[in-house]
Amino acid sequence: MMRPDTRRIVAVDAYRRSAGRCPTTLHSLGTGESFSIEPTADGFIDIASGRSAHADGSRILLSDGEAPIEIAFDGDVTFRGFDPASGERFSGRTGGGASVTVYAADGVDYFQYAVVT
Repeated sequence: MMRPDTRRIVAVDAYRRSAGRCPTTLHSLGTGESFSIEPTADGFIDIASGRSAHADGSRILLSDGEAPIEIAFDGDVTFRGFDPASGERFSGRTGGGASVTVYAADGVDYFQYAVVT
């Protein structure tokens, strides 16, 4: 299963690419937790995990040396990808200008986030 911090990184990256700006806070609607995000010149840092990430074409490069996460957009708001660390495929949607939903490979489990920029 994809790590929670990896899911957050996917959600932030997807939002950043779709909206053109990086969120500073990500609220997990499932757990009620809030996570600080620090925008950087070429990406962002997930403060809770200390992991930084930046986009490189169809990949999300991570500072901790893990294999890049694959991500591709289908239009303006839907995306799909693969996390090599967990071996899990995912899909998602950035919608309404202030939310991101990441779906697990089974299409049943999902994780919703509200974003603050």
